[in-house]
Amino acid sequence: MPLFPTRHLPALCTVLSLTVFGCSPSQDTIVERPDMVIDVMSFNIRYDNPADGQDAWPLRTDWVAHLIDSSGADVVGLQEALYHQLLDIVMVASRFEWVGVGRDDGGMSGEFSPVLYDRERFELLDVDTRWLSETPDSVGSVGWDAALPRIATIVTLRQRSDGRTLRVLNTHFDHRGELARANSATLVKQWMSDSDIAMGDFNFQPDEAPWDSVTAGGLVDVALMMEKGEEGTFRSFDPEAGISNRIDYVFLNPAHQAQKVDILATIRNGRFPSDHLPVLASIRLKSDTK
Repeated sequence: MPLFPTRHLPALCTVLSLTVFGCSPSQDTIVERPDMVIDVMSFNIRYDNPADGQDAWPLRTDWVAHLIDSSGADVVGLQEALYHQLLDIVMVASRFEWVGVGRDDGGMSGEFSPVLYDRERFELLDVDTRWLSETPDSVGSVGWDAALPRIATIVTLRQRSDGRTLRVLNTHFDHRGELARANSATLVKQWMSDSDIAMGDFNFQPDEAPWDSVTAGGLVDVALMMEKGEEGTFRSFDPEAGISNRIDYVFLNPAHQAQKVDILATIRNGRFPSDHLPVLASIRLKSDTK
């Protein structure tokens, strides 16, 4: 199937762009193959809640799908996606395949934390879903003091151009359970021992203990490699609401290098496309990763 044509973002668009600390590309980087760089996006799209009124899913479906498609991302981790929302997105962003399951039953019920990947660049080798609980293999299990089941989707992709493999984790931590977030952070750190990228809505801020737990094992919060302090990613739908919490992340195996991070703060009719802003990171892969 041919790639879906690239679309332009809405005219009223602000992109908060952050560049790497003192890391202007070296000559080696400039001449390096394009398949050495991968763009990944984490985006909580907000579940289809009819009570959202002017921000309800049917009124922003095309906008969200076009934003994902036109971002240039090669791999995308979504949070809060319901099954029909995923179908809506790939109907527009047709260059993507997606994998994942609903957190309630391991099938189509409940929110997904799916991984989308560009089918022209990658092929899927493996996918695994684990629940953020004391029993990660128990479908629908609720961990510790969490309000709801929470999952991590872990995929292994192979780059068609050179056979390089890439292991990506996408997750969504609980919004209420403090103990659940702490223990989920420990699980993710363990699961990242053989992975390259972890992304998602982690529901903690950088000054909280779970952030310390995730990064203690050597994982890099790509925002810390940037020249400027990053803006918040949880903003509500209203740009004027004054809410700005950084809870959406891309964590990176230190073997790789973040080159750039963008927070895509697009505005249309005075609203954001979701109550979270998507985080887009450009990552230079370690040259000998296979």
